[in-house]
Amino acid sequence: MGYRHLPTDDAHSLGELMLLRLRADILSTDLAPGAKLALHHLARQYGIGVTPLRDALGQLAGDGLVVMESQKGFRVAPVSVEDLRDICDTRLKVELMALDLAFDRADATPDSGREWDRRMKQAHAAFIHIKARVGEDAPITAQWEEAHRELHMTLLSASASPTLMRICCQIHDRIHRYRRIALPTKSYMGGISDDHLEISAAAYRRDRDGCKALLERHIVESNRLIEENILFASDS
Repeated sequence: MGYRHLPTDDAHSLGELMLLRLRADILSTDLAPGAKLALHHLARQYGIGVTPLRDALGQLAGDGLVVMESQKGFRVAPVSVEDLRDICDTRLKVELMALDLAFDRADATPDSGREWDRRMKQAHAAFIHIKARVGEDAPITAQWEEAHRELHMTLLSASASPTLMRICCQIHDRIHRYRRIALPTKSYMGGISDDHLEISAAAYRRDRDGCKALLERHIVESNRLIEENILFASDS
């Protein structure tokens, strides 16, 4: 995997970098689903102490990306069609709830609504150049996923619920990993790429029902695409 030593001596910064690096390696599947995470081996590979490594793994276990086994240490969380369906069903319910709250707050507080629009337009602009290349027969990258995630999280952010947003972020991470496994190239995403434009436009004009319907369709179709390709990979 070619790990680099983490470039800081500050304990807090080191722990944060360790968390980011482990999360990235799990989401990219460089650390494969179900792989054992031997502390001393990883500490040597990453050039970090066992304590910040263990702390980072503990946080990732709380996010559902790592499994903590009694007396056995840590493993990367396994994948399964059943787990994928559970995550996807939860995503649909939670994101629609967060979107409802976002509209409530935007309707009640005009200044909050204007700030929501500004941040959505900013996130949308960052996504545009990636959307233009979504049909390419090239791997989904961390940059693509970051811009995609930012667009979704900004749409929901006006809910002003830290708890809901944390859950949404955790779900996106877990679905991202399935997407990287099931959909090897961005060309698979071409059929649903325009959904983001329609969803954002409905939010700008405060069309609550239309925006919720579009987001629901987008989530259902995205999840179906991932599940179909996970099943295909399992059968081949």
